[in-house]
Amino acid sequence: MSEAIVKIQNKGLVTIPKSFRDDLGLEESGLARIRKEKGRLVIEPVRIYPYSVRSYKDKEIEKFIKLDKKEAKILKEKGLL
Repeated sequence: MSEAIVKIQNKGLVTIPKSFRDDLGLEESGLARIRKEKGRLVIEPVRIYPYSVRSYKDKEIEKFIKLDKKEAKILKEKGLL
């Protein structure tokens, strides 16, 4: 486990050591999520996709699952799965 002692500066600013930032992919001007968890602070990178992410309705998901089961059955019959 890696650890470091850092000074909490004015307005709560903390410098994350460069080795930690590099290992976790935290980039300058990037986003990070911070949360309290069992008396600790957890900081983790937030990934932003360069494309739109679509959400699906329940009926669409059911349709995908049905199609997947159908295709899996065909592949099993052919010995490919």
